[in-house]
Amino acid sequence: MSYLYGKVRERFSFLPSKCDLRRMGDTTEIAFETEREYCPYVRKFTEENIADVIAVGYKYAFFEKRLTLPLLSKLQKRLLITALVAADYRDDRTFVARRLRGYESYCVDGVFHFRLRDLQKRWEGIAEYIPTDMGAASLDGFIEFLTEDGEGKLFLKDGKVYGEDYRLLSRSVLTGVESSVGEILLGGAEQVYCFGKTDEETAAFLKKYYGEKAVFC
Repeated sequence: MSYLYGKVRERFSFLPSKCDLRRMGDTTEIAFETEREYCPYVRKFTEENIADVIAVGYKYAFFEKRLTLPLLSKLQKRLLITALVAADYRDDRTFVARRLRGYESYCVDGVFHFRLRDLQKRWEGIAEYIPTDMGAASLDGFIEFLTEDGEGKLFLKDGKVYGEDYRLLSRSVLTGVESSVGEILLGGAEQVYCFGKTDEETAAFLKKYYGEKAVFC
């Protein structure tokens, strides 16, 4: 909810509006008020970001709970789950967004548990396909396959990742840990251009999985 609050508040800060984050017991609510003529734009943007919360955050938590993977380190498991999230990100996001349309208000948990059961079944099928004894070699193969199938460009500068429109990306925070590597995986790009100093972990990841498709400027 903090992610949604920050996104909506920042995007529409230029409007005559009021945006509140309210906590009531175990429930957190965002209330956004503005003039009626702007509502369609606010609603569309909000739905797109709720779709991100579910297609990235909820999906990551879903796999993290179901996959044990004892042969992988904590970092390797995080890479695998992030890659699994990224593999179908666009399709999942579109599917979720369609289920959100036509509502005056949105209950994120309610949408996930009651309107997205087909999506959960799909995720369950993927989880069942991942062998418990999956090792580092299989992880490498999967990430290499994923990066080979990328589209577009990403830009990395001072530890921050930007899309082709030069807008800062922050979806990795929905996995619980904000990181350049996670952002690059979720970005699904074919090429990554790095400007300035790149931290050792990110540089090693890019050299291993992107090779010449990672350009250090």
